[in-house]
Amino acid sequence: MGLLLELTTPEAKYIKDMSRDCHFAIDCACGGKGGKFSGSRYKNAGKDFEDELDRYEPIRLEAKFQHTFYSGEYLILDKLFSEHKESKGQKPLVIVCNDCDREFSFTHESYLELCNRLLYA
Repeated sequence: MGLLLELTTPEAKYIKDMSRDCHFAIDCACGGKGGKFSGSRYKNAGKDFEDELDRYEPIRLEAKFQHTFYSGEYLILDKLFSEHKESKGQKPLVIVCNDCDREFSFTHESYLELCNRLLYA
């Protein structure tokens, strides 16, 4: 059995699944429409990243559709490291809930801080 880390805030539940190839998920606090999430979109990710996430197929394919956002951790970390570093003055990556338009902003540094919070939650 893998290690599942969760942190619930007023905005969302953040989930880091440490099993298999590691995944990061966001469940928006809005709960989706009728209890089902409609996924997310990105304000400033770029078409290549959006296409890469669309093509991404986790081991449990159904998991991709059970959260506001769901991705292999390596995809999000690579994107944040290469284009969204606060230390380089780059803007955060903005993930937007398709159900309520709530925005989740991440820089490389803020994502690593969230990971630390998940470890000690």
